Amino acid sequence: MGSFFLNETGVWFAPPPNSKGEPSEPIWVCSPLEVLSITRDHDNENHGKLLRFYDYDGMEHRWPMPMELLAGDGTPYRKILLSGGLQIKESKQGRDLLSRYIQGSNPKERMRCVYQLGWYNYLYILPKETIGESIDEEVVFQACIPLTDHHESNGCLEDWQKHVAKYCVDNSRLCFCASVGFAAPLLYLLGEESGGFNLRGPSSGGKTTALKVAQSIYGSEKMLHSWRSTSNGFESIAALHNDCLLCLDELGKLEPKIAGEVAYLLANGSGKQRSNKSGYARKKQTWRLLFLSNGEIGLSDLIRQSGQKVRAGQEVRVVDIPAFTGQYGVFEHLHFTDSGDAFSRMLCANSEKYYGTAGKAFIQEITKNRSKHIQRTEDLIDQFKKKNTPPNADGQVLRVLNRFALVAAAGTLATELGITGWTEEDAFWAAEQCFEAWLKNRGGASAQEGQEILHQVRLYFEQHGDCRFTIIGDREDERKTINRAGYKKLIEGGWHYFVLPESFKQDICSGFDIHIAIAVLKEKGWLLTDSEGKSTRAESLPCSESTTRCYRFDGSKVFSSEL
Repeated sequence: MGSFFLNETGVWFAPPPNSKGEPSEPIWVCSPLEVLSITRDHDNENHGKLLRFYDYDGMEHRWPMPMELLAGDGTPYRKILLSGGLQIKESKQGRDLLSRYIQGSNPKERMRCVYQLGWYNYLYILPKETIGESIDEEVVFQACIPLTDHHESNGCLEDWQKHVAKYCVDNSRLCFCASVGFAAPLLYLLGEESGGFNLRGPSSGGKTTALKVAQSIYGSEKMLHSWRSTSNGFESIAALHNDCLLCLDELGKLEPKIAGEVAYLLANGSGKQRSNKSGYARKKQTWRLLFLSNGEIGLSDLIRQSGQKVRAGQEVRVVDIPAFTGQYGVFEHLHFTDSGDAFSRMLCANSEKYYGTAGKAFIQEITKNRSKHIQRTEDLIDQFKKKNTPPNADGQVLRVLNRFALVAAAGTLATELGITGWTEEDAFWAAEQCFEAWLKNRGGASAQEGQEILHQVRLYFEQHGDCRFTIIGDREDERKTINRAGYKKLIEGGWHYFVLPESFKQDICSGFDIHIAIAVLKEKGWLLTDSEGKSTRAESLPCSESTTRCYRFDGSKVFSSEL
């Protein structure tokens, strides 16, 4: 059968003696490669082996390799080893011997493997390390392809504080975005839902810079993704950022027809249910995350471009924050630089040079006394909500407020743990500024669905107020009305519209619950009720010799400046 041995020159195979009993020459298989441990998941499935080898420069590489990659001719696993710098004998014999060596090496050491980054019980799993103390066995992240670009670090925490975090002070959008980064790993601990924020504003104002600052908490700009992807692609991207921050650049690159679907996808934390080759249900990809985005438009604008309706739930999941704060775009304070452009370039350069240390330091502190830090975060969340809850706020506003409160609490906690170098007031101030800007841009604290209904009704009368309504009264209409929706009459200097029932239901209220729409329109005073408070009125219209029940709108209120 022969045997393998390992020395400083590599892995060797010693063939059995020849027919004369003479020893055969050893065959070199590959450069030094050790099998350190056998891995398996908590169900004792998905076995693998932890490999250690060195590249051409003597740098150490470790890879928990799934054993399933040994099936077939082994090309997938050899590609990864070769890419990492392992030297392998250039022949079929060498390839076969390498597979035999790995499969036949059975060390006594055992490790648990997981297939998802983020929290695993009391541990936080990263591609190349595990934060926290394991109770019994060491836990490692095992994947068919090593994540070389994820959670890399450069410089030390003090470098990041001095060259990146320092410049977030007195800049609400920068401070807020960084705080979102610290909030992401707290979702699991607090039982909070996923969601996102979108910095909305014109180009060349520093929006991408804000994302790079936030991304530097966890890694280099290689972890910054684009919105240009498919819904399937977003599933894989989201799964790789479980319990972490996902930064997505330029919302306008997202295909409008999938915008609403992607908003729900990222925030709901799970992908589509699919089947495997055998027809059985395949395990869905899942995640918990907060994501940061930027763009010249908001999610609602993108959805409308595709001709779809904007749902209140979509805008709650992706919160549009006005990006610009004044003459310097995203920035309020330039920290003695000459211009907003110079400040942005400096921050981008610093974020590309110092990264990946703050997130690890924050999580390490959390794992030391998890219950204490959870309680502190909950107290900070309550403080923020008590101070910033608007009077008579709708449930949607309260839901968004809770996410802003989490961000404020996370930034404050990171400061208290010595991660940011900010004062304890900075994160609260930044979150308050962004929440107020969002609330003002939204149009108040009432239900967003009501706002969408009013926008749709106004748009309908703007587009069809002349062509689909026949004039009655003193100014009889001689034009032929195509696709008549009703009639209109000049009353006391303003037009009143008499909308026929089916047109009201199928055209004006299309996409909305008609009962909710009527309640909103009556409360706003656009829809005039009869003497008994009913939503339809008996009116004398040319379409019938008797009275006709219809919906009567006061045009002067429909077209007033305020919604």
